[in-house]
Order: sequence, then structure tokens, then C-alpha cells
Amino acid sequence: MRPVKSEPTLPNPDEIAPQSIAETEPEGSQVIPSRSGSSTRRRMFHIFLVYLAALVAIGLMAYFQGRGLNIAEQIAQVSEAMYEQFELGIADLEAGRYEIARQRFEAIIYFDPAYPGAEDMLVEALTHLNVPTVTPTSEPTPTPDLSPPEDLLEQAKAAMADEDWDTVINKLLALRAKDPAYKPVKVDGLMYIALRNKGMDLIAQGLMEEGLYNLSLAKRFGPLDRDAMFRMTLAQQYLLANSYIGLNWARASELFLPLCEQVATLDSCRKYAETAWKYGDLLWDEGDPCGASEQYIGALNAWEFPDLAPTASKADDVCATQSAPPPVPTATPTPSPTPTPPSGNGGGS
Repeated sequence: MRPVKSEPTLPNPDEIAPQSIAETEPEGSQVIPSRSGSSTRRRMFHIFLVYLAALVAIGLMAYFQGRGLNIAEQIAQVSEAMYEQFELGIADLEAGRYEIARQRFEAIIYFDPAYPGAEDMLVEALTHLNVPTVTPTSEPTPTPDLSPPEDLLEQAKAAMADEDWDTVINKLLALRAKDPAYKPVKVDGLMYIALRNKGMDLIAQGLMEEGLYNLSLAKRFGPLDRDAMFRMTLAQQYLLANSYIGLNWARASELFLPLCEQVATLDSCRKYAETAWKYGDLLWDEGDPCGASEQYIGALNAWEFPDLAPTASKADDVCATQSAPPPVPTATPTPSPTPTPPSGNGGGS
């Protein structure tokens, strides 16, 4: 028989003395320090990171909640204004003010094309205005530009240097029709600039709808910059202010005033002056000469109305008279009584 090989007996670690462990270590080796301290520091660091992440999360939640409230408030204000315009438009239709009703419903549809009933009301206003139906006529086919794409691009650049936005757009459209894959990034960039600048110019000239349309086309090629967004907001406010003319002079003048102060359009100051003057007339008729004078002065400061200056002076004089404090009555001095001389008693002998 083969002898059974006995398994070596391992020593009990608990019975090994520390000195023996030290003696078995090779020369030059170092004792590994305890990891309890580093583990504690790592655990504290992780706790700090969790705490910091919690603070950031709470801050972001508060920010977005506040931002959501602001956005919700703005949406509510826009919805309220559109509802008001819709109701005023119906009142205009019933009163026969079809042109004003048309402007109101067109403004509503611009902001919300799916606004309930706005399109039907617009059709009714146009029907009363007898707006003719545009019959498409056959136009002569334009002669195609046979220039190669690189020449069309150079022509578009030259037109852009002259700020001829229509030519830039036409040349780029011709280029895109000839070769859609020719320098698409460069072509899109030039198209964005041309549409953006054309929209800005049209709004400055008072052509709000056309300007807003071109800016909306520019947004297809890239986000609008801050100035363009600001100009778009002014155009929308202009259309809103214009819808109050003839119905609410106070609201119209209130909306046209910031447009005049920012020189939003070429006629914004004239529009403000006219609406402020009409509002002043209403205040004068209501017996408020001071309020009328304030509106008259604002109108004259915004626009020259030489024929209306005497009216403003009259309102200012009446306001000054009414505002003057009552005169203080002058006290009449009371004459002091004349003292009676004492009667003398003469003694006779």
C-alpha cells in the first residue's frame, strides 16, 4: 500500500506572536499603515458630495419652479389679452367696425392660428368689407439664371455688401435650385442674415406683418439674436396697440408710449401722440383738466402739433387754477377802544 500523505498542519494565526511576524518580514520592507483613517476621510468626502448634490438639486428645483411660475403667468396674460381682443372683435362686428375687427382677428390668428372661432370671425369681417377674392393670374416664367453656383454665391455676397436683401435672397434661391448641395452651410448662413435684416428693416418702416414673416423665415435657418427677438416683440406690441385705436384710447396710448421711447418704428411716436391726444380729449370732457393737460403735454413732446398747442395751454391754465390753494383771508385789524379820560373833581373853597 501507498503511504497516506499527511496534510501539513497550518499554524493558528491567533497563536502567532507579533514578534514572529516581524521576524518573518523581509529586510527592507515597511509595515503598511492602517487604512482606518483614510477610510474615514473617504467616507466624509462622499457625505460632503451627497450634501453638495442635494443643495444643487434643491436650488435647481427652486429655480425651475420659479421660472415655471413666470412662464405660466406670461401665458395667462397672453391668453387673457387674446380673449379680450376676441370679445372686442365681436363687438366691432356688431357695431359695424369691420376694419378694426379684421385687425383684431388677424392679430389673434398670428399669435394662435388655432384660436377657436377667430378664423370664422375674420371671414365674416372680410365679407362685410367686400374684400375681393384674389384670382391667380398666369405670370411669365422668369428666365432662369444660367450662372454657375459659384458665380451666384459671389453675386449674393456683393448684394449683401450693398444691403440689397431681396437680391441676396433671390440669388441664393437660384443657387439652391441649381445645386442644393453646393456649400449648404455658407448658403444657409447668408440666407439667415438676409431674411433677418430684411425683417428688421420692414418692422422699422412700420410693415409689421411683413417683417414678422421674414423673421419667422430666418428662424428656420438659425436662432434669432437678442436684437431680432426684441424687434419681433416690439412688432407684436405694435399690432396689439394698433388694435385698441378707436376703442380704448387710454390703453392704446399706454402701449404706444414705450414703442415711441425706444423708437421702435418710424411712426410709433406719431401714433403715441395721436392716441394720447384723443385720451386727453376724453379726460377734458370728463372734467379732468389736469389729466388732459398731462396727456396733451406728452403728445406735444412726442410729435409736433402746432394747431393743438393752444388747447394744451388752456388745459394747463384751467388745471393750475383748480389746483391753486384757496386764498388766505386777510384779517381786518380791530380798532382799539379810545380810553375815556378820567373826570377831575375840583375842590372849591
